Amino acid sequence: MNAERDPSVARWRSPLVFPLKALAAVSSSAVFGLVAALAFEQWSLGVAVGLGFLFGTAFIAGTGYRILVALWQRQLRYAPTSWSGATATSAMASAAGFVALVLAGHAGAPLLLGFALAINIAYFCVKLGCLLAGCCGSREGGVERGFDLRHLEIGWTLLILVLAAITGVLQPAVGASLGVLGHVLLRLFSRARRGRFSLGWPPMRQPGAELVPLYLVLTLTLVSHF
Repeated sequence: MNAERDPSVARWRSPLVFPLKALAAVSSSAVFGLVAALAFEQWSLGVAVGLGFLFGTAFIAGTGYRILVALWQRQLRYAPTSWSGATATSAMASAAGFVALVLAGHAGAPLLLGFALAINIAYFCVKLGCLLAGCCGSREGGVERGFDLRHLEIGWTLLILVLAAITGVLQPAVGASLGVLGHVLLRLFSRARRGRFSLGWPPMRQPGAELVPLYLVLTLTLVSHF
């Protein structure tokens, strides 16, 4: 039996979806703040909390940008949350933060590492939510003998997180590059397998609104090596 189509399973799964979405925002913001605060010579919990709050604000604003647009246009229509919007706004906020830190004479690599870890943690939580909600499913290799694309996305994200965290302890710039590059490649692959491939150009257009901001952060991670 397909558990995702079983109503009895859906009844106990559905209440868990929203907490996972909330966990994606809270956990990613916390990790971003704790890691990004290492950019300052004197690490401070207050700075970490502040940076985490700014990241979370950008993330949540991007998640609900369709809702904000609908309110602005005074239109009564369905406005679902947007993973692309959350990624795009948090990536642009991180890029701006990196530039501000460098101009102020601080190391920007820890902030980019914080973003790399945070966005993968958020994606991991979101994909668990997809499994529970029964959405975003796709079979590789056929329905009967294939595997669920969401399982691949979760496993790949965990691998990216481990590699980025281990290398980031030694070289924050390298960890940031691996984390962002891995996520970009995963996004391109998953979009292609679902028939929604896009390189993100023109920028901030769907599908792929998050890709150009991710390219920008990836470029900054490479610049931070020098």
